[in-house]
Amino acid sequence: MPIRNREIVFSALFISLGVIIPIVFHKFGLGAVFLPMFLPILICGFFVNPKFAITTGFLTPYISSIITGMPPLFPFAFVMSFEGAALSGSASLLFNKLKKNLWISLFLALFFQRVVFVLLIIILAPFFQLPEKWLSITAITSGIPGIILQIAIVPLFVKKFKTYLT
Repeated sequence: MPIRNREIVFSALFISLGVIIPIVFHKFGLGAVFLPMFLPILICGFFVNPKFAITTGFLTPYISSIITGMPPLFPFAFVMSFEGAALSGSASLLFNKLKKNLWISLFLALFFQRVVFVLLIIILAPFFQLPEKWLSITAITSGIPGIILQIAIVPLFVKKFKTYLT
């Protein structure tokens, strides 16, 4: 399969998983805690070039919002779209273009995602009359279970799937 077609198929697959996986997590009340939409978005970054990774990360929250109503379009899908683009795009850039190892790429992508999230919260907080500092601390700590899940699952999935593809 030509590389461009492969990346289109992978992006579509991971967008689909980004819609389906959160439904399962939310069924058990675990959606907000474990950040399930970001699992396929992050994994996608390890398999496609940065342009496709950014596009996948950016579109997934909007597509999920339109299809399922989760996350609510504004402000959540809006914020998550930039987070997803940062997460998947940085993973792709570091792993595929700069040839950093999986762990460095993973940790830096997760860090970059949280930085983008905190910056967006700081920018949007005045519009919702919420204290910026509280939102930033809460945003970082509330994502810890999801980050742990990503650290546990993503490397296993990427290594197994990369082996299967080669």
